[in-house]
Amino acid sequence: MIPMLMLIGFFGLILWINRRQMGVDTLNDYATASHSIGVLGITLGFLATWYVGAGYTVFSGFAVSFGMIGMYVIPYGIITMLVMYLVAEKSFIWGKKYNIRTQSELLGLRYRSDTIRVLTGFAGVALSVPWLLMEWYTIGYVFNYATDGFISPLLGMIIGIFVVVFYVALGGMRSVITANIIQGLYMLIAGSAILLWVIYTQLGGIDGAMQRILEQSPEALTFPGPGWDMSPNYWMAIVITSGLGGFMWPWVYNKLFAADSIRTIKQSVLFAPTLGILSFGLLFLLAMALHPLPFAQQNPQEAMFWIHSQAGAWPLGFFAVLVMAASLGTVSSILNAMSTAISGDLAQVIKRDISEKTALQIARWSVVFMSIGALVGAYIREGQLVFLALMTYQGMIVLSPVVLLGLYWKRANKIGAVSGFLAGMTVSFGLTIIEPAFIITYGWTPGVYGFLTTLTIMLIAGFCRPVESHVEKLWQDIANAKATRPKSRLNSAKPA
Repeated sequence: MIPMLMLIGFFGLILWINRRQMGVDTLNDYATASHSIGVLGITLGFLATWYVGAGYTVFSGFAVSFGMIGMYVIPYGIITMLVMYLVAEKSFIWGKKYNIRTQSELLGLRYRSDTIRVLTGFAGVALSVPWLLMEWYTIGYVFNYATDGFISPLLGMIIGIFVVVFYVALGGMRSVITANIIQGLYMLIAGSAILLWVIYTQLGGIDGAMQRILEQSPEALTFPGPGWDMSPNYWMAIVITSGLGGFMWPWVYNKLFAADSIRTIKQSVLFAPTLGILSFGLLFLLAMALHPLPFAQQNPQEAMFWIHSQAGAWPLGFFAVLVMAASLGTVSSILNAMSTAISGDLAQVIKRDISEKTALQIARWSVVFMSIGALVGAYIREGQLVFLALMTYQGMIVLSPVVLLGLYWKRANKIGAVSGFLAGMTVSFGLTIIEPAFIITYGWTPGVYGFLTTLTIMLIAGFCRPVESHVEKLWQDIANAKATRPKSRLNSAKPA
């Protein structure tokens, strides 16, 4: 009963705080909150979106089963921090000047190509679907576990869908960020506190937990872990794939366009991954510590819920809210990004004369239809969802050369971007489906080969053609923005 009451209280708090955000009337405000979000909102928006609820079930189960390999989140987070830094400033400057709402719209501007805009917009929506389904599954699972089976997973998903659709469809990015602030603060403060509480009360503290692993399962402290024979290259592959692809998700990237200043972006780029590494590092430390326990080994995906239930109703309640906060943060951002892409990157490109009012309605109804469809999709077997979700990273890493070269190399052009993106996707998912022997032998994941394919084609195409004229203007926009920034700060400091 206590966990359920705490979940109800959390849902009520999210809706109550968002009550003032329900009046957006343009697609621009729906997608970017009119570029008005400060450092707290952007930082916690990144955090609440990036760290998914399934991390506390499926991915923590990875560390429960195999031990230290789960700590790949630490180097992966460091790489993602670098990627965020590289893309943030230019994305914000062009986004503000040209009123850009999505990552795909940014690429369409940079390459002057509707083709790359539609391709990346469609890919972003398609590759996000498994994550949306897995998060809906997690929400239903939390309700089911918190009520000791009284609420079925289906009913739990319906409750979650009702709440999220209500504030995302009506409030857009402003509501998403407002909810993310609450979710992110809870994850950092209450979430970290309850994880530490369980470590010290149930496992004898960090020293006791690590000593138990060392004595009973020392293989869990080595790569690749017990019961698994994998090339050491696999570790590097998942770190690179996750690090380069982790910030390419449109539901994370799009928050750059909601910020109110470059300063906000730069501070958030530093704070969000740092806080995330600390928070998720603690989660995976606890997951590793559970490895020697028989129940955890037999039920790795339930292990985190189980150990919190052993600590009592209140710890279980706090943990249930923690998982729910992470899931809602991801789901709301995915729905906002997907609906904006469907409306702005697909509908408005295919039919140019769609009005802003119609575009906003398309985005809102997209939220409703995608959520209803998720009720069906989330009943795919969980193991298949996990496989699909992990496979999507093999696609997102292919996008990284298109983004990074587009932002930093003048010679990058639309021919290279379109052909490289299509070829890279074909290689990546072709190898994923066929799974030839060398993938297992050498340990490099298919996404690495897809990334190299895209990078190679873009480099060749870039050197075969001169720099396009519109690119010089875009680079001048960056120079002008940097040149006027100190003056703008001085002006802003003068009294009215």
